[in-house]
Formats: sequence, structure tokens, C-alpha cells
Amino acid sequence: MKLASTVLCLSAFEQSIAFAPARVGVLPSSKIHAPKLSVHAPRSTQLFASNSNDNEEANLRQFDFPQNEEIQNLNPNMMVPTLAVASLAFMPLSAEAATGTNQVASAFMAYGHYLSLFLMIGALMFERLTIAPGMTKETERSLVFADAAYGVSAVALLVSGYYRAVEYGKGWNFYSHEPIFWVKMVFFSILGSASLFPTITSIKRAILATKGGDSWQPMTDKLADRMKSVVNAELLIMGSIPLSATLMSRGIGYSETIPYNIIGPVLTAATALGLGFKYTKEAITWSEDE
Repeated sequence: MKLASTVLCLSAFEQSIAFAPARVGVLPSSKIHAPKLSVHAPRSTQLFASNSNDNEEANLRQFDFPQNEEIQNLNPNMMVPTLAVASLAFMPLSAEAATGTNQVASAFMAYGHYLSLFLMIGALMFERLTIAPGMTKETERSLVFADAAYGVSAVALLVSGYYRAVEYGKGWNFYSHEPIFWVKMVFFSILGSASLFPTITSIKRAILATKGGDSWQPMTDKLADRMKSVVNAELLIMGSIPLSATLMSRGIGYSETIPYNIIGPVLTAATALGLGFKYTKEAITWSEDE
């Protein structure tokens, strides 16, 4: 963009030199003579012709450049580099100067956001394909590591999303008045709350496995089915979050008259607290007899 702008400026300047009235081809006023009449006109007519000639000379002189030796001695080719350098001073030095944001940091933050999402999906898919009745201790231990990777990725997704909304995106004022943004946050709250059940269950069973003895028993069909159903729900929500993000970024439903900036946080917090309590209690008090 800088190079193209500079070339355009130079081209425009050269064209202005080519078409400028370089003493613009106008004859000096001293060489301009009114046509001589062969017939003697009355005195009043001669006076009118004299005034007309004076006016014509004045009009021509206003297009003439000043009779200044310094200006006449200037070389137009020497002015081109100066004009080019001056024009660069008014151009943005980079996209960062144009937008006011650090584009490198913004790119890495977006990359971290997407990478976190992919890692979460990968961890969930591993859990879904691994969970089965009668798993060995080693297999259940791998579920603990997969769930830990899922948790770290979820935190990274939340942190990178926060900075993208506040620092590198359209600004918090836009997102806070965007209802689909809060729908996305509710989805994320459901996702985090639902993950508490397989997380707590896996940790409980891992602790029992380290104690040895008869305290640890292979996973039953009932518990395996329950964990699979929760992971299936998480995968469904994970597929809904990118859809809500694409709608949100395009301002679908944006409104400053409706207090979404108040309704959204309250609804998100209520969802996280309510479902978080439900799944935590279910995991802690799980019983095969129910």
C-alpha cells in the first residue's frame, strides 16, 4: 500500500508539472498587441479598446508565475524526492498504526483460541471412544489425563476469548450488547458444568485405584452409559459454540436499547451455578442402586 501510494503521488506530481502553465506557454504581456484597425474609430471607441487591452493583459498576467529568480531556477526533478518523503509522513506505517492494535499479538491470540477449541474437541472424542464398562486401571488413568488436557484447554479458550473480546476484537461495548454473544457464554457455562460429572467421577475412581484392595471395582454399565451421555451432550454443545460465534461476529440481533449487558451476565452466572451444583452433587453422591 505504501509503494502504491508513493507511485500515485509521483505520477500525479509529474502530470501536474507537464500540464502546469510553465509560464504556461503564454506570451509575455509585452509581446501582446491589439490588432490595428485601418479605419479610425471615434475617440470613445479608442478609449474602450484601450481599456479592453489593459483588462486582457491583466487577465493573462494572473496566470503567469511570479518573476522571481529563485523560483525560476528551481529544478522540478529535485522536488520529486522531497514530495515523496513528505507524502510518506501522512501514510500509516503499518496495520497496527491504522487500527491501533498489535496485529501480531492479535493473530497469536486468535490462534490460541482456535487451538484450544480443537484440543477440547480432541480430548472429548478420546473420552467418548475410551469410556466402556469394565475398563482397566490403566485405561481409566488415561481418562484422567485426557480430562486434565480438556480442562487446561477450556481455561485457555476462556482467557484467549476474553482478550479477543476486550483487546483485539470489536470491543467490549459491542459484545456486551450482542445477545448471541451471551448465548455463546451460556453454552460455555453448560459445557463447563457438564464436564464436572466425568471429571469428578474419574478423579474419585483414580483415588480408589491407588488405594488397592476391594475399594476399586471396574466401571459398571450404568455409570459408563451416564458418562457417555454427558460427553455426547458436551460434543453437541461444542458444535453449537462456533455457530453462535459466527452469528455474533456479524452483529445478528445487536441492540443497545435492550440491556443485554445486564441480562447476559446474570443468565450466564445462573446457568453455571445451577448446573454446576447439579452435576457436582450427582458425581459425588453417585450410587448404582438409584
